Amino acid sequence: MKRETYRNRFPRMVHEHYLGRVREVMEERRRRIGALASKKDALRYIDGVRARVADAFGDLPPRTPLKAVVTGRIDRGSCEIEKVVFESRPGLQVTSNLYLPRERGRAAPAVLGLCGHSPDGKAAPLYQSFCQGLVAKGFVVLIIDPISQGERLQFSSERGERVPTLCGGHNIMGNQLFLLGGFFGSWRVWDAIRALDYLESRPEVDGGRIGVTGNSGGGTLTTSVAALDPRPCMVAPSCYVSSFLAALENEIPADSEQNPPRSLLHGLDQVDLLLCHAPRPTLILSQHGDFFDHRRAENAFGELRRIHRLLGREEWAAYYCGSHDHGYYQDNREAMYGFFMRHAGVQGEAGEPEIRVADASELDALPPAGRGAAEGEGPSRDGTDARSGGRRVFDFIREEGRRLVDGRKPLGVEELRKAAARLLGIDPVRRPVRCRSLWHYRGARPDLAQQQQFALETEGGIQVVVATYGKPHASMHLPDGPCTLYVGHVSAEEDVERAVLGQSAARQEGWDLIRRRLEDAERSFVAVDPRGFGQSLARTCGSERFFEPYGADFLYASASDQLGESYLGKRVGDVLCVLNALRDAGAEDVELVGRGFGSVIAAFAALLDASKPPVTLIHYLPSYHLLTQNPLADWPLSLLVRGVLRELDLPDVYESLGERLALVAPWGAVLGSGAGN
Repeated sequence: MKRETYRNRFPRMVHEHYLGRVREVMEERRRRIGALASKKDALRYIDGVRARVADAFGDLPPRTPLKAVVTGRIDRGSCEIEKVVFESRPGLQVTSNLYLPRERGRAAPAVLGLCGHSPDGKAAPLYQSFCQGLVAKGFVVLIIDPISQGERLQFSSERGERVPTLCGGHNIMGNQLFLLGGFFGSWRVWDAIRALDYLESRPEVDGGRIGVTGNSGGGTLTTSVAALDPRPCMVAPSCYVSSFLAALENEIPADSEQNPPRSLLHGLDQVDLLLCHAPRPTLILSQHGDFFDHRRAENAFGELRRIHRLLGREEWAAYYCGSHDHGYYQDNREAMYGFFMRHAGVQGEAGEPEIRVADASELDALPPAGRGAAEGEGPSRDGTDARSGGRRVFDFIREEGRRLVDGRKPLGVEELRKAAARLLGIDPVRRPVRCRSLWHYRGARPDLAQQQQFALETEGGIQVVVATYGKPHASMHLPDGPCTLYVGHVSAEEDVERAVLGQSAARQEGWDLIRRRLEDAERSFVAVDPRGFGQSLARTCGSERFFEPYGADFLYASASDQLGESYLGKRVGDVLCVLNALRDAGAEDVELVGRGFGSVIAAFAALLDASKPPVTLIHYLPSYHLLTQNPLADWPLSLLVRGVLRELDLPDVYESLGERLALVAPWGAVLGSGAGN
């Protein structure tokens, strides 16, 4: 039997674990919805949802001057397009287009248009189309560029830096905000709320007849606005509303902004954000071929209609499913036109007029100099230069990171241990539920043969694979005596092979230490793969790459955060369980060694383990603060801790370990930078 058969024994373990847990949350939620029997019940449910949504999004910033400027106008005959720039936060510019009907009074209905994940933002043809369709019906329409799209690009290649994909870039900012205790979705919704402020300031707009619509990420944002701002009288999210469970079942990771913290802990689903808006007119739009599952969209509509019925406005809940794949296509747009016209009191047919798509550059609200062109380079819309006209989100992140460092009070060792255990959400004294001995095999080097593999169940359904090397020990039992417990970078087995056989590894600092531990005749070498590493690396989400920035590891870290848990904490807990199991088996003089991603896990395990083991960290992350000071920091969400920088940082952990800590070859904020890669 080929050895490769055993490189991944549990490829769907983490997925099925989270799937089971989220199904339990949704089943309990279904029972609560089903028990609602009166208007009083519905209002009580909505009040509870509003409070839980507010907790998920956190405090929004104070309103500051918009400093709105009209930078240009385009005469399109039947309408006029104004190019508008305003500030949602001091220095954070929002680029937008305001579509004004040629024939209008001083109190026209208005719509805020919100874009999906298109690099062109407001200039994407489908989004220009719904703006033109609405303005032809007599609506004033304001459409804004999302962060890192259109004219609001956030990353730069001026020094040859790698620029992330659109969603990858959102997730980098989301991860940095995560360390600060923030949520990228709150930044997105604040832009939209300030856009509503601008719409209300215009004399052409009837503030009592404002609607909001958007597709995909814009559909997400439409639900967020509906939940957090009482002003819209009608909303129509397209190609988003289905279910958090559907995203997990269908193995579709969602952008950072689409995963509200603690939302699953609070028993919320996507449609609950729309229920905050009830019973105001709400149209859910889906597409039959969309990856946002239209079956779940129909279920969400059923719940929406039930609540509206209890509140006496069943006719204000509507649903339309188009015949296309993901996108704001004409059938959905026309369904939206008709719905908004009806509820805004606008007469006429809902059919779409002829659309004339403009060049993206024609709609730009910022002059080239205002888009932050790199020195010596001209303006570009290809995502390779930082061209936000003003401050970037990263500028705010960097400043907040520095403020937290300067203001954080030092913690004593015991205070630090308690704070870390609380942030990670783990019990340091946990022991595995059971231990299984797995069929073993000999490695490529007889003198460094793998002796045995074990599966330790650290919680229901979670198997942590442990492999022993080198010093022989009794079959079917964990080793006793002196022991090195190794936590690798993604895969402990691959690290061992690289240390022993890899030619390039032989010349890199740190690998010689791993080799020496493997060759130590006096110690057992025990390699552990915490959940989602190595032997349980997920083979889901259409990719087998751990480093996929928008892949399986990100999906489960996001689900964990939505459940109010720390995915890193779960991995640290796995290692603590293994340490306890080794001691129960008679192991003594146990030392920890962690490399790369495993170094973060090993550092926290060494801090929290009662035996205070010595620990060596190879290719380690110097600090979480470092990740808030580099715009391209790309350590994965699964190795971060929500809000950690408000209380502690990795250097605090390292200092508390004192003389029992050895640090070898640090890595940088960008994976691939620093020694040892």
